[in-house]
Amino acid sequence: MTSDVASHISLPTSLARNHAHKSTMNSPNEPRSGSQVFTAEQPVVQRAFGRIRELIRPSHDARTSSMKLLIEWLDKVVQYNVPHGKLLRLLQVIQTFESVSPGPVSEVDLENASVLGWVVEMFQAHYLILDDIMDKSITRRNRKCWYLLEEVGLKAINDAILLEAASLKVIRDVFRTHKSYLHIVELLHEVNYRTCQGQCLDLLSEKKGVYDEEHYKSIVELKTSCYTFTLPIRLGMYLADICDPEMHRAAEVIALQIGHIFQAQDDFLDCYGDQSGKLGTDITDGKCSWLLVRALQKASPQQKCDILRNVGRGERGGHEETTVKAIYNELQMKEEFKAFESRCFEGIRATIDQMKRRHGLEPRIFENLLTQLYRREK
Repeated sequence: MTSDVASHISLPTSLARNHAHKSTMNSPNEPRSGSQVFTAEQPVVQRAFGRIRELIRPSHDARTSSMKLLIEWLDKVVQYNVPHGKLLRLLQVIQTFESVSPGPVSEVDLENASVLGWVVEMFQAHYLILDDIMDKSITRRNRKCWYLLEEVGLKAINDAILLEAASLKVIRDVFRTHKSYLHIVELLHEVNYRTCQGQCLDLLSEKKGVYDEEHYKSIVELKTSCYTFTLPIRLGMYLADICDPEMHRAAEVIALQIGHIFQAQDDFLDCYGDQSGKLGTDITDGKCSWLLVRALQKASPQQKCDILRNVGRGERGGHEETTVKAIYNELQMKEEFKAFESRCFEGIRATIDQMKRRHGLEPRIFENLLTQLYRREK
């Protein structure tokens, strides 16, 4: 393995510590009450990440040189791609589980919830590796994309498949005796299939130039909302033995609404946000984005013609991208988005209140999430 791969492997400081770190909090089986996990830096979450790394080690004889090579590579894939994002999905699983659990939650319970949360982050990482290859992205999370590292290249495709397979192995090893195991596995497969459909729609829109609101909503629901919000929230509910279909349908209604504004925020930040993390390419790639769809709705016939003539062409910073951005500015798309964002959050809170009255759905599932997302800048 070359130094290029090795030099880019670094965990967040606390996650890089020994995953067997002893907690100074409650003993493992001592019940805890109230919301306990707010960040991925907490020892119980770190222990779960270490447990994940152990669980996915190949079960063959690790003393052979070939198995040592495989173990080392798989661990590098996990360390580089899994723990460096916002970890929003991880925390949603844990916080949902805490919010809906009928009784006090123990350290063991929290660690298992954290393991399930890391599984969702592994699914996320596998999608991102493939997405970066298809989009020809350069950076991800302030670092070079995995497939661009020396000695990785298109092996990254198999690495993504490895992460997906490893995720399912962890689910089997840790949760196969849980009463909601079948629900958990079926949900993972369902969401995985729907997310792949969303990715397909997204890619097709680039080729065919489909930029209407209905098409955009379909992409968002399938590609973003399902695995970013529906999956972690419903997994947390299943882990707490909340299996009532009506409760899950109510949670999904809210999750899809949150997913819509989350993707719109991503689309806005792709154009107007800090470009040091993931360089914005939606305009040059011809992505069906919130900005593009709304701009085409507002544009004059000439502006619409100019947008369609330039979107999906040229290079980042080139004439075509600059032309489209100039029209966005003429249409005051920044102000348009801020007003849209406020309306969306008001609507989500109204839906949460409605679902609480109708189905008894715990609003705490969503409160911390909305606080994190409102007016986010990355």
